[in-house]
Parts: sequence; structure tokens; C-alpha cells
Amino acid sequence: MRPEIHSPIPDSIAANSQRIELVTENGFSILRPWEIEGSPAPIDGKYQFLVRDPQGEERKISVEITNAIVLRIELFTRGRIRQDNSFWICCSERHLAIYVWENDDYPQSDTLRISQLDPDDLMTAIRWQIA
Repeated sequence: MRPEIHSPIPDSIAANSQRIELVTENGFSILRPWEIEGSPAPIDGKYQFLVRDPQGEERKISVEITNAIVLRIELFTRGRIRQDNSFWICCSERHLAIYVWENDDYPQSDTLRISQLDPDDLMTAIRWQIA
């Protein structure tokens, strides 16, 4: 069973929300450093998350979405979801959560590269709303 991910939040609402902490079933916590620091969210397809394992060790994990995937979703959504859209934060966070849950460990070299989307990503893209 995959970790449960909640419905997407429109960009304008997400900008004003509280900090998000995603906790996987096996006890890993994933935080968004830009929310903790009060800085703007990344918009370049490269996202760095703070991940804490069940024993309390923290690491910064980089998640990168390939340009090919970004272009595919931009075409799929007829330009509604571009590289600077918060959809990619949700997508990268979800893939990271799945990785640490399935592997019970951090990604090698503290980096996760997403070069393929799954059906859940595509369904989320279809439903993603921009305020």
C-alpha cells in the first residue's frame, strides 16, 4: 500500500498555508525547507526536502524532475501546468515519500531523479487547479 497523499491545493491557497510535514507509514518525515525558512518555493524542477528517519537522523534530499517529464505534462495539460507550478512540488514530494516508504532508507547520494510518472501523477495533473 502506498502512502496516502491528500488532494492538491491551488497555488494561491498553498502560498498562504502553514508548513507541511508529510509522515510515511514507516515513520519518515518530509519537510519543505522553504516553508520553514519563509522563502519562496523553488520553481526550477529541483526541490530539496528535509527528511527525518524514524531514529531522528535528518538529511537534505534533492529531488529532480527531468525536463522531458515537465514538457510531457505541459502538453498533456495544454499549458496549464508548467515548470513553475506547485504541482511539481507535490509530485516530487510524493515520489520521495514512496521511495523512503518502499526502501525504508534515504535515496543513494541523497538524490532522487524522477524520469517517469505513474498513473496517480497523471490523474493528479488532470485535477490540478490553478486559482
